[in-house]
Amino acid sequence: MTTYAIGSVKGCYQTLVHLLEKIAFDSETDCLWFAGNLVNEGPDSLAVLRLVKGLGKQAVMVLGNQELHLLQLADGHIQPEVGDALNELLNAPDCDELLKWLRSRPLLHHDATLNFTLVHAGIPAEWSFSQALTFAYEVESVISQGNAKLLLENLTPDQSRWHAKLRGWKRLRFITNAFTLMKYCTPQGKLDFYTSGSITSQSADLVPWYRLSERLTTQLNIIFADDAGFQDEAFPGIFPLPAQIHLSALTLAAPPELIHVERVGQIPL
Repeated sequence: MTTYAIGSVKGCYQTLVHLLEKIAFDSETDCLWFAGNLVNEGPDSLAVLRLVKGLGKQAVMVLGNQELHLLQLADGHIQPEVGDALNELLNAPDCDELLKWLRSRPLLHHDATLNFTLVHAGIPAEWSFSQALTFAYEVESVISQGNAKLLLENLTPDQSRWHAKLRGWKRLRFITNAFTLMKYCTPQGKLDFYTSGSITSQSADLVPWYRLSERLTTQLNIIFADDAGFQDEAFPGIFPLPAQIHLSALTLAAPPELIHVERVGQIPL
């Protein structure tokens, strides 16, 4: 039995199938962890969601920003963006069932036995592990219950500083943004949701979120989807899953091994 963590699939069903073939995935014994952003950009978001949902307990998934974007679209809170590739999914006969399943997915998954923690984007430096669990649950409980529409109406990438006194939608917005959008940040901990590209191409006032010197989760082994394309050197306890040219799977064993396949077709970078 092997557990594999997989980066942002981005609607690339054929690429995902090739990766599962390469790792010789056995749906009877193996388990897959998905780091969010299963959908959009690629042409087959519907097939990807159906595959992952169909794996049942053999698959773990955390929400990414693209899943939240999909839920916002489905509820009519936003208009489609240029490059969206979600119409087939939104018009599918099982769309409501798939969206209901997405709403029950977490923002953070931790396995004490494997000693790995999975998120889509990252965990802010100011949060301890217990705080991260608690804050993730705050948002998860809203998304999975009756207030989901109100949260989705209030999701904008503009809450970039954490403060313990944050309340209401500002608090939930920061938590959601941190788990699903965070990439670079300033040395003072202000989050940057837009900057992407390799660490060597950034100005001195931006660092990857996991390199802040006073981060409180240094004891964790954190897996995340590297949608920023950090191209950083190995960093203790940090396991990025590259998502630009390749789709990646990480074996959650000692030592972890990163396995890649090239993406089939073209998607925007």
